[in-house]
Amino acid sequence: MWPVGRRTIGYGLLFAVPLLVGVLLLVQGLGGRHAATDSTGTLTLDNHGAAALLLAIAVVVGAAHLAGRLAVVLGQPQVIGEIVMGVALGPTLLERLMPGTVEWLFPPNVIGGINALAQLGLIFFMFSTGQEAVRSNRDQAGREGVLIALTSLLVPFVAGLAVGLPLAARFAGTAGDSLTFPLFLGCALSITAFPVLARILTDLRMEGGRVGRLSLFAAAFGDALCWVLLTVILLLAQGHGMVGLWRSLLLSTGVAVVILWPIRLLLAKVLRRHVRPGTPLVLTIAVVGVAASSGITALLGIHQLIGAFLFGLAWPPDLPSESNVNRPLGVMSRLLLPCFFVGFGLSVDLGDLPFSWGTLGTLLLLLAVAVVTKVLGVTLAGLLSGMDRRDSATLGLLMNARGLTELVVLGIGHDSGLVNDQMFGILTIVTLVTTLMTGPGVRRLGATPVHDPTG
Repeated sequence: MWPVGRRTIGYGLLFAVPLLVGVLLLVQGLGGRHAATDSTGTLTLDNHGAAALLLAIAVVVGAAHLAGRLAVVLGQPQVIGEIVMGVALGPTLLERLMPGTVEWLFPPNVIGGINALAQLGLIFFMFSTGQEAVRSNRDQAGREGVLIALTSLLVPFVAGLAVGLPLAARFAGTAGDSLTFPLFLGCALSITAFPVLARILTDLRMEGGRVGRLSLFAAAFGDALCWVLLTVILLLAQGHGMVGLWRSLLLSTGVAVVILWPIRLLLAKVLRRHVRPGTPLVLTIAVVGVAASSGITALLGIHQLIGAFLFGLAWPPDLPSESNVNRPLGVMSRLLLPCFFVGFGLSVDLGDLPFSWGTLGTLLLLLAVAVVTKVLGVTLAGLLSGMDRRDSATLGLLMNARGLTELVVLGIGHDSGLVNDQMFGILTIVTLVTTLMTGPGVRRLGATPVHDPTG
């Protein structure tokens, strides 16, 4: 195992890094010629939209793969490397090292295409998350699971609400106020990244044990409630009065009921009785359904990712294995999500944070609140549920992983004006730190892998 890790690091340091530096140097040289030849339109990527978009996609997907492989070698989930890559390709790192490169590589006409691909990857991601939430809730439902899930959600939410009240005046965005900002902060601190958690459990061979099943159930249960809460916050931020708010809530509830009741029953009937397993029609129904649900919810003023999540909840969980759409849609999502990470990285500049005592104090405060409320709250819930100390602490550390789901929520909050750029950067750092500490922390506790006797 270790020689393979050495070889991977060797490829990264001796091949990938020099190649990337060479490409960046060539880009810098082309940037210098850009001003001299702009009148002829021969070297400006703005005049070659398809070429610019394809070049950007090649860079993004290739860099994401290399960063993901390096993260795995370092004992982290692949998505952590991809997230760091997205931030590094933006103004935080690349623009500081080579000014003008980010604008050359991602001109305005390319950013639109990158964002469109990112949204496509996100709706497939949310569809898969909805499916996994149904499976986890079905596989592990009990008093201890509900207690842990509610604790994981409620304790960080109340703490975030309390901390957010005095911070609203300084860190609220254009649409945030003394109500919506604390609510959003509480929601952000309550998130546990279900996909990242599942990957960490797989890497640690813990997905089949009691702790693994409980953590997946709690993450799925809590994140579903967080998405409901986020919908309410967005409706409040849009300036609805009480009458308008109740109207929008009733409309949102109606949409959810339609998707989760008649559409779910229709899907089950059609897919189990009238569609042959393994045919392309199953995948077509999934793609059409998730796109239609996302589009309809967006037209109704509800975020499109909510529609994708609801359609994932409605998708039948017990179809034959040959009708499983998770594999093709999962591959598509993994290929497109680096576009989201880059778009996220272009919107945040961690190096531009004013590292004053006030900013540093806010960062440390939110980091402490995020870690303490998740880890200690869930640990206490585990002890009260009859678990031993090590398993309870392991469960608390696992629930502290925020990862991709948190970044999606932060992006929605920032785009909606709930938080300003400074708080956006602070919460991004909190997300990265809490996710990075999960795997090493669990290993430090000596969690016991679960061995499958069936192989």
